[in-house]
Amino acid sequence: MVRRALIIVIVSRRQCILGLLLLLAIIMTTAGSLAFLPVMGTNPLAGKVIAVDPGHGGIDGGSSHGSLREKNVTLTLSRILAKELQSQGATVVLTRNSDTDLFDGISVEREISISKEEYLQDRQAGRKTHSLDRAVAQGTRIPPPYRLGLRTRLIIASQHQADLLISIHTNKYRSPSARGSATLHQINSPASKRLAQAIQTHLGTLVPGRAQPDVIPDDFFLLRRSPIPAVIVEVGFISNARDREFMLSAEGAEAIAKAITKGLRDYFGNGLRQRLSVLFSSLPNLFAPPSVLVLGKP
Repeated sequence: MVRRALIIVIVSRRQCILGLLLLLAIIMTTAGSLAFLPVMGTNPLAGKVIAVDPGHGGIDGGSSHGSLREKNVTLTLSRILAKELQSQGATVVLTRNSDTDLFDGISVEREISISKEEYLQDRQAGRKTHSLDRAVAQGTRIPPPYRLGLRTRLIIASQHQADLLISIHTNKYRSPSARGSATLHQINSPASKRLAQAIQTHLGTLVPGRAQPDVIPDDFFLLRRSPIPAVIVEVGFISNARDREFMLSAEGAEAIAKAITKGLRDYFGNGLRQRLSVLFSSLPNLFAPPSVLVLGKP
C-alpha cells in the first residue's frame, strides 16, 4: 500500500504577492507581452516630456561677444538638443522656437496675482522669500518685463505636463581666460541636484575648465519658481575663444546635445534602477524556507 501525505505550504501574504508578481513578469516577458520592459531598460527617455528653454530672446539678448548674442546661440543649441532627445524617444517642448522674449505671454496683473499666491505659500511654509518676489506681491514694485517672459516659460512647461525643465544659457566673464561649463540647480530640490550632477558628469568632461564646483545651487527665478525639477545649463563662456568656437561649430553643438542627453538618460535610468532595486530587494524572502504542515494520510 502506497502512503501519501498532503503537504500545504504556508507563506505570508507579502511573499505570495511578490511571488505572483515575479512569476507574472517572467511569463509575460517570455511571451513578449511586456514589450515595454526592454524599452524601459535600454531607453529611459522613452515617453518622457522634456521642456527645453533657449535662454533669453527678442529684446533680451543675454550676454554677447561682438555681434554674437547669447539668445541666438542658445536657440541653435536648444534646437539641436531637441532633435537629439526626440531621437531617444522623448517628447520635447521648446519654450521658444524663434527670436522672441515671451514678455507678452502673461499680463502684469496675472503675474502680480500669481506672485501673491506664491508669497503666501512661502510665508505659510516658513520659507525665505526673495526680495523681488516680496515686493511684487506687496505691490511696492511692478513686475519687470523679463519676469513675465520667465513666467511664460514655466507656464508653457506646465501646460505640456513636462517632467523636467532644461534652460540653456552661455556664460560670460571679464577675463577671456574663464571657460568651462556649469549646471545650476534648485536649492531645495534633491531631484534638481541629481539632474544637474547627471548632466555635468558628461558636459563637464566635454567643456572643462571651470573651477569647482561646476554643479551649483542657485535661486534664479526659473529655478525657485519651477514646480518640476529644473536646471540652468551654462554650456560655456561666450567670452572665451575656445568655448565660443566649440559651441558655434556643428560638431561641438552636436556633442553638447549628446552630452546633455546622456545626463538625462542617467537621471531617469538611475531613478528606474533605484525603484527596481527597492522592489526586488525583498525578493530573496520568497526563497526562505516555508512552513510545512503534514495533515495526514488520505
